[in-house]
Amino acid sequence: MVLKAFTDSMDICLNRKVDFIVISGDLFDSNIPDMRLLNSAVKKMWEVKQAKIPLYVIYGSHDFSPTQTSIVDILESAGLFTKVSKGKMEDGLLKLEFTTDDRTRVKLCGIAGRRRGIDKEFFEVLDRELLEKADGFKIFLLHGALGEYKSEELAEAESMPVSNLPKGFAYYAGGHMHERFQGKEYGFNIAYPGTLFGTDYTDLEKSAKGQERGFFIVTFASKIEKTEFVPVSTCGYQMIEYDSTGKTSVRVQKEVAELVIRANPDGKIVLLKVAGEMSSGKTSDIDFQQFKRVLKENGAIEVLPNYHKLTSKEYAAVRVAGQNIDEIEETLFRENIGNIKVSNERLKGKPGIKLSQEVLAILKLARIENETKNTYEERIASDAIQAMELEDDFK
Repeated sequence: MVLKAFTDSMDICLNRKVDFIVISGDLFDSNIPDMRLLNSAVKKMWEVKQAKIPLYVIYGSHDFSPTQTSIVDILESAGLFTKVSKGKMEDGLLKLEFTTDDRTRVKLCGIAGRRRGIDKEFFEVLDRELLEKADGFKIFLLHGALGEYKSEELAEAESMPVSNLPKGFAYYAGGHMHERFQGKEYGFNIAYPGTLFGTDYTDLEKSAKGQERGFFIVTFASKIEKTEFVPVSTCGYQMIEYDSTGKTSVRVQKEVAELVIRANPDGKIVLLKVAGEMSSGKTSDIDFQQFKRVLKENGAIEVLPNYHKLTSKEYAAVRVAGQNIDEIEETLFRENIGNIKVSNERLKGKPGIKLSQEVLAILKLARIENETKNTYEERIASDAIQAMELEDDFK
């Protein structure tokens, strides 16, 4: 579905004969993506290139790697697109270089995303005056949350103030935030299209409840004339929710099974959410694999059970708040990181939580096809060491 959302979006751009395409990070979910998906994505980008539609990109927090060449670098070297986050440090300031689009003469530049909000440091040393005094129609690309525009769900996420942005640009193309947003306050014309296809449970739940996914097509001359949101729908959704509060596990199993049988999942992604504290029985009495099997047999594209908030009075267990695995992991890190005595400030509080999440994400990376076990283990160890900035300890 992720690939289809991307190719459908590119096809719309081809049919609409846009002048160029801007991607503000996270073109891929990893700096080394699945090769089959990559192959299909490259074919579509080649088609766009053949139509003489340039692509301008920056790294996102997912497709950037501090330890090795990213697939973004490789594809730029192959001429499929142009990174517009080029610059150099001079006299303590980051001096960005503009990339000028040949056809429209639009000037583009930006700051790539980094994990743990490290990109904020680049904004703090950005030579804004250099960018602001340049004439012409200018577009700035950024990958990160802005404090003034954060949703409640991103309240604890790394962000920076709008004032960190250089002034005088016609358009600010934002990435990283998963929800669509447009803002013109503070003198900035900022637009976040959100994800083309939400892959985590929270995003999928919002899609199931009607949130549109897509991208913006911008019409401009000497200034922005129109910003049009173009929906991209790759499949249908069905949300099945059940409250188990005060019910026995036998009753929960029976009633959820009835909901599953009555569902119409053909051609849809099904989200099966069961929550609440049962009066008796074990959570393991609920056969989610059976529910998944029945829904798949009836045509569901995918079935995603969510029972993180399903508990039982009879069998008390450790309870961790969270709608999905990412939230649960963050909660566990937050609750336990204070129990570890360390002197390094990077391992305490919010920085420690962010670092723990980053290292865990590295440890979760799968082996690449045909990669030997030793090479895989060396790659993971190297990435983890660099993420923790312990290179000198291992020399």
